[in-house]
Amino acid sequence: MGRGKIELRKIENRTNRQVTFSKRRQGLLKKATELAILCDAQIGLIIFSGTNKLYTFPNNSSSGFIDQNLEQIIQKYLLDKRIQLPVHDNREEMYQEVEAMKEAIGVAEQNMRHYLAEDLGPLPLEELHKHEQRLESSLNLIRSRKNQLMHQQLENLRKKEQMLQADNGNMYRWLMGAGQEQLEMPFLGDDQPSSSTVLQLATSSSSPQFYPYRLQSTHPNLQIYD
Repeated sequence: MGRGKIELRKIENRTNRQVTFSKRRQGLLKKATELAILCDAQIGLIIFSGTNKLYTFPNNSSSGFIDQNLEQIIQKYLLDKRIQLPVHDNREEMYQEVEAMKEAIGVAEQNMRHYLAEDLGPLPLEELHKHEQRLESSLNLIRSRKNQLMHQQLENLRKKEQMLQADNGNMYRWLMGAGQEQLEMPFLGDDQPSSSTVLQLATSSSSPQFYPYRLQSTHPNLQIYD
């Protein structure tokens, strides 16, 4: 009793499908190798598995008796079928890109000359008005940034002035305390100072000269008043 006809359909089980593919692929490559050796046939196979893995014949692992190249077989097929593959020549696109870049560079250089008030003769009145508005907008941004920096510098100078005034006051109080301690210091034996020395010390200690610190900015537009 012969075997019944097997219905060909996709194997749903993924593992079984992969096992069947591996076995049948090996059988197909074996038959292709035998046909190429025995009959001197030129055979080319391109196989993509269900996982998109590529298999080709002939390849590096083919039998040493097969002196064939898959690319040569494909070229022979295309020549026989008179199929001309399109050749992508991007030289025209590159030329257009280069020309566009040259044009953009020329426009940028021309605008730079206009900002420097050069080559203004050919410009019409409307273009000059637009150019003036752009310059005014740029100047406003520059002035705003300049004022911001000046205010920051002024604030830093005020903080520095306050710190110096505080240091000056601390120094003054320290000098007053040191002078008072010298006046109250007892003198013994031969080291007792003369009356003129005590008078001079008392005079210099009781009325010290205090000069408040005044900070003057080096910036021509900044003035700080006491």
